[in-house]
Amino acid sequence: MWTNRLTEHPNDEMLLAYLDGEVSASRVRVIRNHLKTCWKCRSILTDLESQAEAISRLLTTRSNADIDRTASAKEKFLRWRASFEKGRRTPFKSLSPLRVSSATLIPGCP
Repeated sequence: MWTNRLTEHPNDEMLLAYLDGEVSASRVRVIRNHLKTCWKCRSILTDLESQAEAISRLLTTRSNADIDRTASAKEKFLRWRASFEKGRRTPFKSLSPLRVSSATLIPGCP
């Protein structure tokens, strides 16, 4: 059971959970009280926060190569769609009756 004071320093996992808002209100109070008096844990918390922000920026930043690749894929799709739609305008132009050979029949099926 938690008291109003931590007898040990919180580990990195607990500090990350605190940063993410994933701890209960009572634990928030305990960790906050500990951080008021412990410069070491405040320093670790600041480092963890900086690392989390850096990782978040890396995950959300798109490079120019990604943007170029996306634009290229979009152009390629639009060209394909235009040719597909052009071909759909005359759907029965080149269809011939289907022939089924005996090689395509499944054994045991009538």
